[in-house]
Formats: sequence, C-alpha cells, structure tokens
Amino acid sequence: MSGLATQMNIFSVTRTMLTLGPALGFLVYMYSSILTMRQDIVDRDNRVKDVPLIELRKSYDFIVVGAGSAGAVVANRLSENPYWNVLLIEAGPDEVTLTDLPLLFPTLQLTFLDWQYKTEPGANYCLGLTNKRCNWPRGKVLGGSSVLNAMLYIRGNKKDYDRWEQLGNPGWRYEDVLPYFKKSEDMRIPELRDDPYHGKGGYLSVENFRYHSPMAQWYLDAARELGYDVLDVNAAQQTGFTLSHGTLRDGLRCSTAKAFLRPIKDRPNLHITMHSTVEKVLIHNDTMQAYGVVFDKFGVKRTVYAEREVILSAGSTNSPHLLMVSGVGPEAHLQAQGIDVIQDLPGVGQNLQDHLNFFGFFVKLDHNAEKPHSPLTNLDAVYEYFTRRTGAMAGISITNLIGFINTKNDSKYPNVQLHHMLLRSADPYLLPAFSKAVGFKDESVEKRLMVNANNPALIITSLILNPKSRGDLELRSKDIYEAPVIRPKYLTDPEEHDLNTHLEAIRYCQALLRTASMSKHNPELVHDVIPACDQFPYDSDEYWKCAIRHMSGTLYHPVGTCKMGPKDESTAVVDSKLRVIGVNRLRVADASVMPTVTSGNTNAPTMMIGRKAGVMIAGYWSKVKDEL
Repeated sequence: MSGLATQMNIFSVTRTMLTLGPALGFLVYMYSSILTMRQDIVDRDNRVKDVPLIELRKSYDFIVVGAGSAGAVVANRLSENPYWNVLLIEAGPDEVTLTDLPLLFPTLQLTFLDWQYKTEPGANYCLGLTNKRCNWPRGKVLGGSSVLNAMLYIRGNKKDYDRWEQLGNPGWRYEDVLPYFKKSEDMRIPELRDDPYHGKGGYLSVENFRYHSPMAQWYLDAARELGYDVLDVNAAQQTGFTLSHGTLRDGLRCSTAKAFLRPIKDRPNLHITMHSTVEKVLIHNDTMQAYGVVFDKFGVKRTVYAEREVILSAGSTNSPHLLMVSGVGPEAHLQAQGIDVIQDLPGVGQNLQDHLNFFGFFVKLDHNAEKPHSPLTNLDAVYEYFTRRTGAMAGISITNLIGFINTKNDSKYPNVQLHHMLLRSADPYLLPAFSKAVGFKDESVEKRLMVNANNPALIITSLILNPKSRGDLELRSKDIYEAPVIRPKYLTDPEEHDLNTHLEAIRYCQALLRTASMSKHNPELVHDVIPACDQFPYDSDEYWKCAIRHMSGTLYHPVGTCKMGPKDESTAVVDSKLRVIGVNRLRVADASVMPTVTSGNTNAPTMMIGRKAGVMIAGYWSKVKDEL
C-alpha cells in the first residue's frame, strides 16, 4: 500500500473511531488493523495506478471526467478498443480499507471521501435538521457514490424507461436498456443465476447480504398478511418485498472501482489520474466543439486535449456545475456570474429530482424481537466477519429488507419504497451513526436514544418513488471550488401529491404494526420530540404532515439536472445519444441525464447509463454497431 494510501487509511480509521465512540471504535480499529494484514481482503496488489502528471499524454482520444457509478463503466467500455487512448479523471483518492465493510457505510459520509454538499434551507423540508439544511453526500473517491452508498441493487420499474422513450428519447425503453443491465451483471444469488432477467459473468457481482436481522422473517410474514408477495423486484414485477440485492463480492462492497477498474488496471491505453479536479471544459467558440479540459492536481494545473470526445460523468451535482463554469447553461445566470456564455442551455441545473426519505416512523419493540446479546456481541461480530465474512457486520440493517407498495390501489406499479432498520437494545453504533449522517439536531434524536438504550426498536423509512416536486441547482460563483446552490424543493408540488403520498405511506406502516406477525412483538410507535408539531393533535393528518417536513432528508438519489430530451425541448440538455445540445464532441453520461427519477435506488440505473453511453460512443467512432 502506498504511503499516501496508508495515511488516508489511518485518517479514515481515526475519524470512524471518533464517530462511533470508544467501544465500537476500538473494535473497528482492530478489524481494520487485521484487514491491512490480509491481502486477500484489502486487495492492495490489485489497486489502480494513479498516473503521475509527468506520465500523462498531451492528448487522448477520450477524456472521462468522474470515476463514479457511470464514469468507471464508460472508461472500461471505451478502453476495450486497444487503439483508443482513454484518460479517466477523478477528484478524490482510491478507496480505503473500511469502505469494504457493509455495516460502516453511514460513517463514510462527511469524510474526505465525500464532497459534503448541503442544500439551501427551505420552508417545506429538512426543518428538523441542523440549520434546516439536508446533508447531500456525493462520492469524492474512485468509484464515486458507489463507495458511500448502501449497496442496494435496484433497477427501477419497466414503466420508468418506457416513459423516457415516450418523452422523446428513442432507444431508452425497458426492452432497450435491459440488455445493458444484464451485460454488466454477475448474479451470484443461486436461485437467480439462470433467470432470464439477470446476467452472469459481468464485471459487477450481485449478492444477497450475508446477514439478516431476526426481524426479516416476521416482517415478511406481516407483509404477506397485507397482501404483498416476496419476489425478485428486479424482474417482471416490482411491487412486493425482498431480501435486498446488493453490489457485493464475497460479503464485501463491490464498488464500480472494484468491479470495472481494477480488473483492467493493466490496460496500457487507460490512464487514471486521481486527486485531480477538472476546472473547465475547453470549447472552441467558432466550431462549438469541446477539445479538452483543464484540471488541477496537488496545486499543479494541467491542460489535456481530447482528439475525439469529452464525457462528463461527474454526477447530478458536479456535471451541471462544470458545464456552467465552462460557459454552457442559462445565459442570464452565467452572465450574472461573470462567465462568458458559449451555449445558452436553460435546462442546465434545472429539473432536479430526488427521493425524499421520511425517517419519522420509530417503533419500540419488546425484547422478544431480538436475540440475547452480551458485551462480547460486538467482538464476536468482528471475529465472525473476519473469519467467515458473515454475521452482523456483513449486513447494513437499514436496507437488508426493502418493500415496494402502492398506497392508492392494487396496481403492479408501486409508488412508495420502504426500508427497515432493526436496532437491538443498547446498540452502540447504528442509531447515532445514522442520525449523524442524516444531519438531525441532537434534540430530535435524544428520545430515540433513550428508548433504544433499554429496548430494541424498528425504524421504517418511506420515500415517494415518482415525486412531482422539482428543484434546481445554480452557481454560487464562477469559482469551481465553491459549492453550488442546491435547492431540492421537496414537497413543493402545488397539489401536495408528494406530501399526501408520504402520509398514505405512514398509514400503511401503522396497518403493518397491527398485523398478527408484528403484534406479537408489542410494537409501540414512539412520539418524536418535534416542538413545532405539538400544535396539532398527535396522529392527526396535520401532525404527520408537519413531521414529514421536519423528519425527512435525502436518500442520495439526485437526478435530472442535465435532462435528456429532444433538441427542441426548452429544458433538455442532452439528446438521446447523450450529446450536449449545441456543443460538438461533448457528452454527459451519469444520473443527471435522467428525465425522471427511476422507481428505486439509482446506482444500478446509473451504471446502466454508463454502459450504454460507452457502447453508443464506441459505435459512433468505429462506424459499426458495437456489441454490448
């Protein structure tokens, strides 16, 4: 392991210890120390080389900006052609040891691996969070947000992609994109290995998490009582419940860096530069053609030229940010920031969508809901994970079990997604780490901590799959290093569709508690301390609407800020080939191109976009129809 990587690993361990507290922090430190001695887990001999500035070429055929969930896949596909040279630029470092451990994903947020963005305060959302601002984590690391996320592999619904095509994007219906999902996938869940909806032998391994809390089975039984099936939500029907599919390999996180970059690290035509922030895309004013980028690495600025294309895969925050500081975006806004306008595209930074997650359904349970544990339980979990990669540290609790329901009818198309977290009594880690990651005020979680100190508890979180509210993102200044203004505008649709659907989800969760399977654990819904909501009778619709505005935050699924659409649509930024409208040889390939957010977690669809982009670009420049 390089000196820099070692320093970062030590920093990560130290910060995690401070976050988790002395007891669990010591266990994590011990675990990390063991990992650094286990080459088969740390995989240090298979790490990607950070190419020094002196070894970089002056020009490449393709420059890919951002090595996250899409960019790593784009670079993989384009570098398959040995005659093309590809440069992949990433602002962050390589992954560190602790990112492999599923249980610790909340502690990776707010670290040096995260851009640490925050939203602007609003009147309708994040009111119970510190300074009324949502934390907005985005990966600043090789592998991007696939290194910080909860590893859920959810493709979305057939209707999502069919709608994209109906909005004027040929080639994006479900039947068109399904082969790209399957091509990248190595399905390792035994009963799905030969399923026609899944693939084998791809770069990305998909497994079940190796630990499921005792809650899983009786919760599934409760869902069945309400008429829901247990099924593969990535197949023909999405409505129902499932033990989560995860981007995992042998019980460890499988980020896009591990999946798509490490196996090809020795390709001589692929250069990867880390710790490199792209400051500007270079575009000729006369030809309207992108021809390179300027980036900074450790204080040294470097210009690199693109012989064929520049592809932005920096994510739904950074791709529109980079376009605007490069002169592509809403004309009046750019001029106000003192930026020379190269292409007036009003849609850049608009159409922002995200899944707002309600965290306010907290349930106290009897002790019969948990297995007995002792002060050695945590130590046993560390030992079990180290020796067999199983046990509590192999799970992520909050998302080991997920459900898709329809609160309005019995349609096969769900409108709400549910996540579930079981907290054993006196849990030293999950609730504090989870609350810190979301950004709740201390007073908002004190009562929960008191309840959990003596009882096991269940948190059911709900999100609206297809929100009507739309936000936006603008520049704070022309300085690329100054975070943009992020206004998600949750719960602002005029007809209050989103707010009312959240309320319906709460009523469903209450019905779930009344089932025979759940009642045997004597569930008691905890009345959170939300002073602003005490003016309403508890459990009234008005109370819950107030609670939704206070106890909600992002589920890390921002999309849409470089919307894909027909060239004559005023809000479109890229066409169906992902080419930036009005600028030649410049594309965007990441979650920002989604015209509407998919029905579920967005990591898998973003990887699909990366693969499809790579195929389209390769096909264009080779003048033949490339294989997937």
